[in-house]
Amino acid sequence: MIKDFFVRFNTLLEKWMPLLTPSSVIIGFLLGDRISGFTTAVTVFFAFMTFSGALGMSIRNFVDVVRKPLPIFVFLFCFHIVIPVVVRIIAGAVFRTEPAFVTGLVLLFAIPTAVAGYIWTSIHNGNGPLALTLILIDTMLAPLLTPFTVSFLLSESIQIDSTGMLISLVWMVVIPSIAGVCINGFSRGKMPAAVTPYFKPLAKIALLCVIVINSARVSGSITSLEPVFLFLGFMCLILSIAGFLIGRAAGRLLRLPRSDMVTVIYASGLRNISAALVLALNFFEPRAALPVITGIVFQQTLAAVMGKVLIPKPEK
Repeated sequence: MIKDFFVRFNTLLEKWMPLLTPSSVIIGFLLGDRISGFTTAVTVFFAFMTFSGALGMSIRNFVDVVRKPLPIFVFLFCFHIVIPVVVRIIAGAVFRTEPAFVTGLVLLFAIPTAVAGYIWTSIHNGNGPLALTLILIDTMLAPLLTPFTVSFLLSESIQIDSTGMLISLVWMVVIPSIAGVCINGFSRGKMPAAVTPYFKPLAKIALLCVIVINSARVSGSITSLEPVFLFLGFMCLILSIAGFLIGRAAGRLLRLPRSDMVTVIYASGLRNISAALVLALNFFEPRAALPVITGIVFQQTLAAVMGKVLIPKPEK
C-alpha cells in the first residue's frame, strides 16, 4: 500500500538524517547560483513543515503549554541571557584582534530561534505545541530582544525590519498553525489521521530542500580558506554545541519531562540564521557576516548529530 510505503520512507529518513543533512549542504554548494531562483520557496517549505505538525495539535495542547510555563521561562533565560553572555566572553577572549568576528558571533547568538527546530523536535518525539509556542513568542520578541542584546554586549546599535520579520512569521508559523489546528478540530482528528503518514516524510524532504537552498545562497561567499577563517568555523561549531548543551543542562537541572527537554534542547541550539545574515550584511562590515555564513553551513547537520548524542531514547 502507498501508506505503508510512506511510513517506511519516513522511518528511513529519520534514520539517515545525520547523513542527509551534510549531503544537502554539499549539494547546495555544488549547485550555487543555479538554484538562486528558488530562494522564495523557503517560506513555502517552512509553512508546510509547520502545517504538517500543527495538524496533530488542538487548542487544548497550546492551553496546556501556557498553564505550565516553566519550559518557556527556562528557554528564554538560556537563549537570551546565558548563551549570548557566554558567547561574548569567549569570542572577546579568542578574537581580540578581530572585532568584526566578535560582532558576528554575538549577532548570530542574539537572533530568535529557528522554525526548523520544530521538525527536529518532532523527529525526536518532543513537545510539538511547546516548540511552536517558543517559536512564536521568541520571534515576536526579537525586534526588542535582538537589538538590546547586541547593544548591551557590543555597545553597537542595529535596526530590525520588524514589519518584515512579523510578516515572515505570519506566513511561516501563524497561518499554518491556525490552519492545522482548525482542520484537526473541525474534522475531529480524522483529517490528520488520514494525511499525517504522508506529510511526515514530505516535511523532512522540505527541510532538506531548505538546507540545499540556504547553502547555495552562501556558496559564493566562501572564496578562501585562510587559517583565521577555519579557526572561526571551529569556534562557531564549539559555541553552537554549547547552546545545545546549555539547553540540555537546564532541562536536566529542572527535571523537565523528556518531551519538554527535547524541545528546549533544539530551541536553545538552533537559530534563525537567515535573519542574522540579513542583519550582518546590512548593518555591519562584511567580515561580521562570516560567522553567520559558517553557521548556515553546519547548523542543520549539527542538529542531527546532537539529537543522537544528547537526547535520551523514549521510555518504552
